[in-house]
Amino acid sequence: MGDFDKSRKIAFLPGTSGIGKALAKNLAKAGYKILIGGVKLGEAKASVKEIQKAAGSACPFIEAMDMKGAAGAAKVIFFSMSGSQEEKKDLLQGLQSELKGKTIIDVTTAAYLKDESKWGQTSTTHMNQEALAVPAKWVRCWNTVFVGLLENPPPADSPHNIIICGDDQDAVTDAKQLTDCLPGFKALYGGGLKYAKALDLLGPGWIVELDKNASNSMGSALAGWRFGL
Repeated sequence: MGDFDKSRKIAFLPGTSGIGKALAKNLAKAGYKILIGGVKLGEAKASVKEIQKAAGSACPFIEAMDMKGAAGAAKVIFFSMSGSQEEKKDLLQGLQSELKGKTIIDVTTAAYLKDESKWGQTSTTHMNQEALAVPAKWVRCWNTVFVGLLENPPPADSPHNIIICGDDQDAVTDAKQLTDCLPGFKALYGGGLKYAKALDLLGPGWIVELDKNASNSMGSALAGWRFGL
C-alpha cells in the first residue's frame, strides 16, 4: 500500500484540543507537515508551540491558521470539532467551498443520542456529512479511543486496532496510511461508511454516558473502562 506522501499537508479542524491535537502531535513526530486550524487563532498558535516542542526536529513544517485557511490549504483534513451538532453544522457550512471534494477524516466524539430508538440508526459522520451539504470523501475512524491512548501508545509488537469506515478507496487509503505510520496502532478496514453507526456505539462518549447510567441504577457499579479493561 505504501506510505502517505510526506510532501502533502494535513489539516486539523481544529487542532487545539482533544483527539485532534493528540493526532496532530503524533503525526508531527512521525515527520508529516501539519496545519493547525483554530476557531481562535491564538489557541492554534499555542497548540503549534506545544506540538513543536514535543516533535522537535522530526516535524518538517507546522503552521497555525484560522479554520478557513487550514481547510483551504490541505486536501486531507482531520475533523475533530466538539460541541453540539448545531455548532458543527454552522462551522461546516461556513467551509463548504474549502472542503468540497476533499478527504475528511472524521474523528469527532460520537454524539450520544438520549433517544434509544435512534441508537444504531445513524452516525455522527452522516450527520456531519449532511451538515456540510457538498460532496466530500468522508472517512470515520479514531473515535473509539481515549486521548490517553495516543499519549501513551501500546507496544509496537502489540498494536491497538483502529477501525476505518469509508466508501472512497483513496480516502480510506489515506486514513490507513496515517494510522499505520504511528507506532502502536494498526488500521483495519471496517467496511463502507454505512458501518460508521456501529463505530459510534463503541466511542468514549457512549461509554461514559452508559457508565453513568449503570452507576445511577446499580450504585457503585462502574463500567470496565474506568479500570483500563
